[in-house]
Amino acid sequence: MLIFNTTFLVSDKVHGAWLKWVHEQYIPFMFESEFFSKPQVAKILTNDEQEGTSFSVQFHVQDMETLHIWNERYGADFQEQFSSQFGTEALFFTTILELISNS
Repeated sequence: MLIFNTTFLVSDKVHGAWLKWVHEQYIPFMFESEFFSKPQVAKILTNDEQEGTSFSVQFHVQDMETLHIWNERYGADFQEQFSSQFGTEALFFTTILELISNS
């Protein structure tokens, strides 16, 4: 089992719109593909000075092959939708985590 993590840096100007988008569009978009489960949204706490707020949005995904298939089918659409919605007011990068334990 893997965790597909996307870290977002969101400007204060679009914070409310971004949060609404995550719950009303992003999470449903990911579920519709039927590849992901167990969404989590977390604010990243930091002492570093930064403009905006960082968030982590995580989903469970079965394996790298499943993630690769999703990326081929939906990855470009996601990036285009995100850029259209937020431009440079919200940025993101993804990381893949291997779940070692559920305790």
